[in-house]
Amino acid sequence: MQINVTFRHMEHSDELKDYINDRFARLKKYSDSPMNVNVVLTAEKFRKTAEVVITGDGIRAAAKQEHDDLRAAIDLVLDKIERQLKKFREKVKNRRSTGQGAVPTSAVYDSESEADDEDQVIIIQKIDPKPMSIEEAADQLQISGKGFLAFINSDTNRVNVIYWRKDGRLGLLEP
Repeated sequence: MQINVTFRHMEHSDELKDYINDRFARLKKYSDSPMNVNVVLTAEKFRKTAEVVITGDGIRAAAKQEHDDLRAAIDLVLDKIERQLKKFREKVKNRRSTGQGAVPTSAVYDSESEADDEDQVIIIQKIDPKPMSIEEAADQLQISGKGFLAFINSDTNRVNVIYWRKDGRLGLLEP
């Protein structure tokens, strides 16, 4: 994790920089990939502001907090960022458990019962793909919470499938 601290309208303080590095070190547990943390500290008369933007592999979180005390503003903005990262992690965890790679419960093979290939259930669903752009399809997939979406690409007039990959990003299948 790379932490960049910028001081605006105030003196550069190594003590504050060390305080930020110590406090923000606990955010490492929310991502295995490298994250960039940009902290901007601003002082305007009696108002102290801490603004944080975190970017990484599929992660983007931002928060801003004002307070009389700069350390209190840093702690409050850290709490906001931590809530956002927890929410993002839960969303990814739910997406992985329900969407991609999940097998419908009626198609699960029970190894304890005497089951041959004939006893397994295969669910067949008929779909009517709608014409839309790739961006619209990505939005629809995120809204639906499903693992994939078949649609007619409005640019090519061909059937495409957009799906969630194991790394949490979107994939597109074009014939």
